[in-house]
Amino acid sequence: MRQKVGVAIALAKSAKVLLLDESTSGLDPSAANEFSKILESLRNDGVAILMATHDLFRANEIGDRIGITRAGRLVETIKAKETTLSELEATYLHLS
Repeated sequence: MRQKVGVAIALAKSAKVLLLDESTSGLDPSAANEFSKILESLRNDGVAILMATHDLFRANEIGDRIGITRAGRLVETIKAKETTLSELEATYLHLS
């Protein structure tokens, strides 16, 4: 719920950038789906979204580019449209 309130505040202030950390953590599947649709709409309206997550499905669904980090360092950048979820998962498992 705090994530939704944070996004609502950002919307009210017409924020150009959102910084999110595990934004769907603790949400039930229905709420996570609703939240993802909000993020997609914002992305389509030109809002830049930087989201830290372990949810590969949401990352691949919402993101344009996916960065994989290890020990705080970026080790791989992948274009979401150029990979499948199974390929993304395999890459993540290989690099982590």
